Amino acid sequence: MAGQGTDSSDFDAVIKKHVWKLIGIGSVLGAALIVMIVAGYNFAGRSTFCGSCHSMENNYFTWKASRHKQFACTECHLPAGNFAYTVLYKAYAGIRDVVGETGRSYPFSIKLTGSARTIANSNCSRCHFSTIETTPMAKGNADCMKCHKFLVHGRPVPNGGLF
Repeated sequence: MAGQGTDSSDFDAVIKKHVWKLIGIGSVLGAALIVMIVAGYNFAGRSTFCGSCHSMENNYFTWKASRHKQFACTECHLPAGNFAYTVLYKAYAGIRDVVGETGRSYPFSIKLTGSARTIANSNCSRCHFSTIETTPMAKGNADCMKCHKFLVHGRPVPNGGLF
């Protein structure tokens, strides 16, 4: 009977003796996890990362030759403003891109989805507001790509494919 109390008291004593070590180890592991997440987020936000996928090569090289080459892909293709929404959208788009790239299910000529087009148009309007502020486009629902579709990424390569 006395042995039952000893087991739990021994455990309690060990925890109390090593509580600061456990807190320290947990803090170090937590900090390392945060650093890896932030580093991964920033690394995946580089245009060279976007251009590393075969399906994005043409888009990457046409962007590098454009007048918008000083802006990272994420500045045009991720929503601005709400950081939490931006992170969630980036995760969703990234997973979608990985599935499309590994499954080779991308069409040869990649097109923006409806939500991606809305985000890109919003970012165009945000950056170029002083140009459009006196036009009907400033009121919202601007479709910049209606006239400027090939401005940054040029014309798509002819249809074809890898396989």
